[in-house]
Amino acid sequence: MYSASVIAAYLVNKGIECISPISQMKLQKMVYFAQGVNLATNDAPIIKQTIEAWKYGPVVPIIYSDYKLYGSLPINDVDLIYNFPKDEIKNIDPKSLESLNYTWQATSHLTAEELANWTHIVGSPWQRVYNPNANGVPIPNDLIKSYFVDFLGS
Repeated sequence: MYSASVIAAYLVNKGIECISPISQMKLQKMVYFAQGVNLATNDAPIIKQTIEAWKYGPVVPIIYSDYKLYGSLPINDVDLIYNFPKDEIKNIDPKSLESLNYTWQATSHLTAEELANWTHIVGSPWQRVYNPNANGVPIPNDLIKSYFVDFLGS
């Protein structure tokens, strides 16, 4: 299990390397997807932090804080990110890397809006806990795991 900042950094770097940079909103949905995949396939969370239900879908507050300066623009570099965990990316274990690479393969071609819409479908973990009057309601990992086990057909 890793800090969400490390997992986000891996995906941001992947976007830069593949010349397909991702926005902060898309990054949030990709980290959520990676969490679900890892819970379903490895029976463990990939990030330590809690994922919260915000208006536009699942959000990890530390990732929002780290990348909010980019707004809705693609993250083309990481020079402005304080304490970017580049060295920690190298320490991600093989099973977690499988989840991250699967996440990239399954979601990188989708827009942030398409991913946000997907997180809002009826029965999704976000939809089940979201409260428009209470920003930041936690989305329990057991709910995410159950959804992704069904979603992935595991």
